[in-house]
Amino acid sequence: MTDPIETAEAAHVAIGRAVRAAREHAGLSTRALAKLSGISQPLVSKVERGVTAPSVATLYRIAEALRISPAALLPAPDLDDIHFVPAGAGERVASSDRPHSAVGRVVLADRARDLEIYEYRASPNDDLDVWFEHPGAKVLFLLAGSLRVDLAGRPSRHLRPGDCLVHSGEIRHRWQVEDDSDVHLLLVVTRHHDSKPHATTEGGQP
Repeated sequence: MTDPIETAEAAHVAIGRAVRAAREHAGLSTRALAKLSGISQPLVSKVERGVTAPSVATLYRIAEALRISPAALLPAPDLDDIHFVPAGAGERVASSDRPHSAVGRVVLADRARDLEIYEYRASPNDDLDVWFEHPGAKVLFLLAGSLRVDLAGRPSRHLRPGDCLVHSGEIRHRWQVEDDSDVHLLLVVTRHHDSKPHATTEGGQP
C-alpha cells in the first residue's frame, strides 16, 4: 500500500524541482523571484527544496512571476487516451497561506491542455475570505452545501447542490460558505494558451 505521507513528500519535491527549473530557465535568482511574486525569499527556498508545499495562492504568484501556467509547476500525470484518478488521490494544497484556509485536492493538472481540476471540501470555519483572478475560464459545480460566490462589480451568486457556475477568471472573485453545512465542490480551471496568470496580491483559491 502506498504511504500517503511519502507520496505527499514526493509531490512536494517534484513541485520544488519544477519551480527551480522554471526559475533558472527564466534567468532569475531566488531573491528576484521572491520580489516578482511578492512572497518571501525563505519561502521560495523552502518550496524549491521540497520542504514545504506552496498554497494555491503562492503557486499562482510564482507562476505569474515566471509567466507560465500554474499547471506547469504541478506533478504531471501520465496521460493517455483514458486517464483514471482514484478517489482521494492527488496532491493536497491549501487555498491560501492564511491560517485555517480551505484545503483542496488536485485531481488533475494537465499542462498540455492548460487544464486544472480541483476538489474542495470546506466547513463554515475554513477561511475562504480572499479574492482571486486569473486568465481563462472557471467552472464551479457544487455537490453539497451552500456557497456564495462574490464577483467584483457583479451580483453575488448563491449556489446550491447541483448548481453549476461558469465565469471568466478575470473577474475578481471569492467564495463564502453559507449556512452551517460543509460544502463539497468541484472546480475546473481552463486557460487560453496565450494568457498569463495574474493572481491578486490578496491571494486565494484558484
